[in-house]
Amino acid sequence: MSKLFSMDGRISRQQYFLWTIAVVIVTYFVAFVVGFVVGVTGNADGAAGILGFIVGLAGAVAQSFLVVRRLHDIGKPGWHYWLFFIPLYNLYLGLVLLFTPGDSDANEYGGNPASA
Repeated sequence: MSKLFSMDGRISRQQYFLWTIAVVIVTYFVAFVVGFVVGVTGNADGAAGILGFIVGLAGAVAQSFLVVRRLHDIGKPGWHYWLFFIPLYNLYLGLVLLFTPGDSDANEYGGNPASA
């Protein structure tokens, strides 16, 4: 869990997929609970929107760390993360991260995570 918020090193395809699913599930669950609690208490004067934004931002930050480490696994620099903001290219990049095998040997970002 401590490496979840680190941009150092590499992460394999399987680890990337599983951590991504976990981040999405936790983010949606927390957003649902926050929305439910705010709705039940009747304090919906924008609090739900603000809290939802904070929860979504936390999920996006956690996901960005995973993306950078996965980019490192395929030998790309972390700044390629910003390419996700280009429409349609982000779909291509997402598929590359899911299906491209990482470098089999150590690269400048660390050793092979699949063999560790």
